Amino acid sequence: MSTIKRGKLLHETQAKNVVTDVSLLNDGTLFVASDDRHLYAYDPEGSLRWDVDMKRQVKSISASSDGSVLAVVIQRSNDLLFVNALTGDTTGTAEIGTVMKTVRISGNGEWIAVATADQYVHLVAKDGKVLRKFGAEGQIASIAVTNDGYTAVGTNSDQVELFDANGNKAKVYDTRDSVSAVTFSKDGELVGAADLSGNFYIYNRGGKKLWEAKEGKAGRAVEFAPDGKTLYAGTDVGRVLKLDVGSVVKSAESEARLKIILWTALAAAAVAAFLLLLLYMKKRNKLGIFKDMWRAKWIYIGLAPSFLLIFVFLYFPASSGLFHSLYKWQPGGTTTFVGLDNFKRMIDDPYVTKGFGNLLILIVTGLVKTLIPPLIVAELIYHLRSKRLQYGSRTAFTASMVIPSVAGLLIWQNFYDPNTGLFNNFLELIGLGSWTHGWLGDPNTALWALIFIGFPFVGILQLLVLYAGLLAIPGELTESAKMDGAGLWRIIRSIHLPMLSSQFKFLIILGLIGIIQDFNGILIVTGGGPMDSTYVPALQMYYAATKFNDLGYASALGVSMFAVILVITVINMKLIKSAND
Repeated sequence: MSTIKRGKLLHETQAKNVVTDVSLLNDGTLFVASDDRHLYAYDPEGSLRWDVDMKRQVKSISASSDGSVLAVVIQRSNDLLFVNALTGDTTGTAEIGTVMKTVRISGNGEWIAVATADQYVHLVAKDGKVLRKFGAEGQIASIAVTNDGYTAVGTNSDQVELFDANGNKAKVYDTRDSVSAVTFSKDGELVGAADLSGNFYIYNRGGKKLWEAKEGKAGRAVEFAPDGKTLYAGTDVGRVLKLDVGSVVKSAESEARLKIILWTALAAAAVAAFLLLLLYMKKRNKLGIFKDMWRAKWIYIGLAPSFLLIFVFLYFPASSGLFHSLYKWQPGGTTTFVGLDNFKRMIDDPYVTKGFGNLLILIVTGLVKTLIPPLIVAELIYHLRSKRLQYGSRTAFTASMVIPSVAGLLIWQNFYDPNTGLFNNFLELIGLGSWTHGWLGDPNTALWALIFIGFPFVGILQLLVLYAGLLAIPGELTESAKMDGAGLWRIIRSIHLPMLSSQFKFLIILGLIGIIQDFNGILIVTGGGPMDSTYVPALQMYYAATKFNDLGYASALGVSMFAVILVITVINMKLIKSAND
């Protein structure tokens, strides 16, 4: 057991057993509870002041800042004990009536919060009178109480619950995992918390998350410095971290004020722009457009919900992603401007660089699968002599659209199974058992196995688009070509392919967008593995957003993919000329 001040070891004492709790007074006096059933008091120099045998294990202790109140929780006891801080003698009890887990006393000693095993918190006065009790939403792991009776309760339901002095729930703060520790700043205006995933948080009493950081695999303890500018964080690997949060909290408050000013300025600018537009239209005698709009008001009212939904679910998220790609973004917490750091990070991210290499292969093979097999099938159906047979063929191909894509992926995943899969069993059947392979488990074959999924690659949308394009070709062109002696291949090369250029342009654009954005198949079949052999940027974006909560980086990945799609689309529009261009 060690006492440290400003990073310097003051004194160290060997504990006789596991230390279960400690409490430190303003004058440096330290109270220690141990699994040896003893309660110890040490003076500021580290000398033992007193040692009391409590007969049973001491589960929790807490004291006011001046030591005027010292409370002790004993194992399998329904009474809270009060102990004289100078002598160690028991001076009184408070009847709680149930098994207790932990106790915390406010700095001024006026409020004592006791957490019990039945998910209740009992608020006790310093004279031992139980004032009230209130329940939490989950099993209580930690509590803290302020000088004015506010109680913070950390539970295993991923929440910190804040109760006022009357026991009414004032606020609820969400965390990412079960809460392991909570604390208040000296003035009680800030709430600090830690969870079992190594996340540390700071909230204000108003319910807003001001700061969040991840340090280690599990947080075990938190405590504010008296000035509230430093948060001491204990981790599961025996480290105590000193986190400077004063500037972060101030910047969060300043940023909140700046956002209010910015939104106010934007609203004022929008109003001014609208007034200037009206003035301009008046000078140009264009105000009559409003009369036309009024006459068609029911049409606009009917269109309004569609435009609203498009804005809310399409344009606003896209704009938000573009904006937050320049920030370290944690929804509900602080949003810190980092400029192009997220984009620079992509260059050094091995998963992204590997993903772009895989994406290039998928784009080339995907465009081949998108255009050639559907074109061949469309030509075959088009050249069938029987109209009834053409209709039946179209129906047979389009019927496969009713099969869910996820079901198709799972079927192909079973085909590749190294033990019971169709491919390996077929190879063994024809005497090529030495060729059997764990197709999805080998980094050298996993990507190509994914590419082969969907064979013979006759996409229904692509087939219908190309077939419709063939039907739209004037029959006179084909007849004229035949009269000039053109054969089938010459007709396809000189008439069909040029006349289908608009369809090719459309399918290439859709194909590129789908290939670059899609990660569902990879997520379901391989999850990006084995190792990183099937990783793509879209999958890294998904993991950054969902597994690592790195939404700023995920937004940057999304913006980068949008830029790639935009550039390739523009090149495609310029290079491929349709019949109407």
